[in-house]
Amino acid sequence: MKKTIALLLTLVMVFGLVASMPAYADDEIVINFPSIWVGTDSKAAYMSKLIEDFNAENAGKIKVVVEEQTDYQGYRDKIRTTITTGSAPDLCILDTTFDIKAYAESGKFMDLTPYLNDGWGDTFVDGAFDAWSVDGKVSILPFESAIFPLIYNTKIFADIGWDHFPATYDEFFQFCEDAKAKGYNAMGQMAGDNAWSSMLWYSLIAEAIGGKDVYADGLDNPAFAQAADVLKKMYDYTIPGAVSATASDVNGHWLQRDTAIYLNGPWWIGNLYKEENAVDGVLLADDCDVTVNPKFEGGLGDNGLVTTVQGFLAAAKQDDPAKEAAVVKFLQYLTDPAHVSELALSSGAMFFVKYTPSPETSVISQKFTEIANNANYTVLHVNGAFPTAFSTEFPTAVQNLVSGNVDGKGFVEELELAIEMAE
Repeated sequence: MKKTIALLLTLVMVFGLVASMPAYADDEIVINFPSIWVGTDSKAAYMSKLIEDFNAENAGKIKVVVEEQTDYQGYRDKIRTTITTGSAPDLCILDTTFDIKAYAESGKFMDLTPYLNDGWGDTFVDGAFDAWSVDGKVSILPFESAIFPLIYNTKIFADIGWDHFPATYDEFFQFCEDAKAKGYNAMGQMAGDNAWSSMLWYSLIAEAIGGKDVYADGLDNPAFAQAADVLKKMYDYTIPGAVSATASDVNGHWLQRDTAIYLNGPWWIGNLYKEENAVDGVLLADDCDVTVNPKFEGGLGDNGLVTTVQGFLAAAKQDDPAKEAAVVKFLQYLTDPAHVSELALSSGAMFFVKYTPSPETSVISQKFTEIANNANYTVLHVNGAFPTAFSTEFPTAVQNLVSGNVDGKGFVEELELAIEMAE
């Protein structure tokens, strides 16, 4: 009797396990897609719809299965380890620009060049693949882009007595003095957490000083030490407690309307239009304008734009031609201009695909696009231009800079040492 009961329990467990497993048709091609565009990510909702629609259109033939990854850094580490020690996922997102060449040279990703040359490549902006191809072959697709112009509160500017944004950094610091005298923070800085805001400001200052070739000599370019000294000066006009502040502090002060200038990527535009961030019924976006980086006296910057590839798409090399075709079919579906237009509208993100913006696109988003289209050149922000050790050490280096432990030259030497020790 006991043996019979035990057997029945085992059968129940087996049937329960089988019932809980995903149901795939015998000849259905399954594409595994670990993705960070889930959860609270701005692209999550529309990405989910795209995948659902694709699976419905290809029911019984192709099924994209998303492996949700909500921890961005954990995902990066996992992908890096997976690619280094094993094989690449069927499809994945890569968002660390410094590693891209190594990934492209690993031989573990599908060569997409033949498909791009067959007309698909025409849907991407000109030159999109130039910096990321290896020996003329494209295995890593730049997909989500980001630019970093300056957003400023025109109402605060008017209260301070300014009717225009400073055209030069000399004029910028005069504005900072005037803002401080009126009780405003000129801009948000932060050296806590990953020092993201200060890293972006540092990138803009370095571009204004060093121009389009600022990275040609790496950190040996004097522009980086000079930019550090300028960054330190900015800490005299920023939010309280900036040395230990985090992004939530910078964002909070901006939303409270006590900070005049805000610096972040296009993914933050949606927050300017949220009713919860309105004051007396006035959306924050209604009091904002967007502009380019000021010129630096004697600097080489000339209407340049700091940018980055926010997300690449890459697919594992496949032995099965049918699966390769299925993966490419999904990639082409995902990058279809009509789908990208909707993705841009729903998320506020920008992309390397040529698409017609929706008529519903916000005014601020339109201005971001206009600035991107009119830039003379683009340079990467420092987070993407230097090894990971740079970004890891950057917050500590800023804290040492602001506290007076090092000057601009010492700041750069600290970062160089961190990179050297990590190699």
